[in-house]
Amino acid sequence: MVATRRAKRAASSASKRTGYVFCLLLAAQYGLQPFLKVFIADGVNKVSLVLGTELAKVLIGVVGMLLDGSLASNFAGWNPRGAAFAVIPSLIYAAQNYLLVFGYQSMDSITFNCLNQSKLVSTALCLYLLFGTKQSVVQMVALAGLLVAGVMLQDGGGDGGSSSKGKSSSSDAELAVGVAAVIVASALSGMASAACQYAMQRIGTPAHVFTLEMAFVAIPALLVSQAGLIAEDPTVLFRCWDVRTLIPVFASAFGGMCVGQVTKNLGGIAKGFAIVGGLVLTGLAQGVQEGRWLETRTLVALVLVVSCVWAHNTHPPAKPKSKRQ
Repeated sequence: MVATRRAKRAASSASKRTGYVFCLLLAAQYGLQPFLKVFIADGVNKVSLVLGTELAKVLIGVVGMLLDGSLASNFAGWNPRGAAFAVIPSLIYAAQNYLLVFGYQSMDSITFNCLNQSKLVSTALCLYLLFGTKQSVVQMVALAGLLVAGVMLQDGGGDGGSSSKGKSSSSDAELAVGVAAVIVASALSGMASAACQYAMQRIGTPAHVFTLEMAFVAIPALLVSQAGLIAEDPTVLFRCWDVRTLIPVFASAFGGMCVGQVTKNLGGIAKGFAIVGGLVLTGLAQGVQEGRWLETRTLVALVLVVSCVWAHNTHPPAKPKSKRQ
């Protein structure tokens, strides 16, 4: 019995250490991803970036399972019927990733990451509709605070007072479309998260397998969406790509794999703290990049988003008390 307890404690400690490592990696990826847009040439097809990310997820996932020896066990109970549940979230995520690529190329990094937090609102709503998952009072206040931060940033908080005066109407329009793209992508993220949770909890599909299933659905769907261009010129899809383009593609794919590891080893609250760390890192990195401190409105929005994400992840609804007979 003593040896068994010691083995369980050792396994738990090792799991936590693994989770902490991936938590730090996720925070770094989340915070620095918007800055990687400099490696994407202007003429790169945005759909090709999403396609490249899905291919990178397959490569990282398969290599990871081969290294830890879990490939055979994860696919032991695989069947086409269960895999069919990956269709809806994979198509939603493909559309979301396209919108996010468009969004972070049209606005500054801190605005993008703060606006992207509105996905918590849509996720909470979809989980309530699908699972009946309720929110505590603190969580509802936090979600409202995220919406307020989004409105502040949409009103031009991320560009700085001096720079906004010199912007042309075309850049204003591009920013507005980018903001709309990120908000819609965040709403789609909530729908996809609820669909993924349904598949993994009700169907019992392993997280790694489900990620690969979604990728194998998204890849042909993306190719079909570009069938006309590919028919005219097979090389057009990856035109303007170079070695540097692989940096943001693999970084995005790696972040998706980190989410699963953090959730598995530390739980969803740790994922929220990783996101908070990413937001702080984005703010600091942007200040260093621009050689100036952030505008007051952006700072207020950043503090509000960080506070709301923290509050939402640390104040879940109270468990109902069991009635004693």
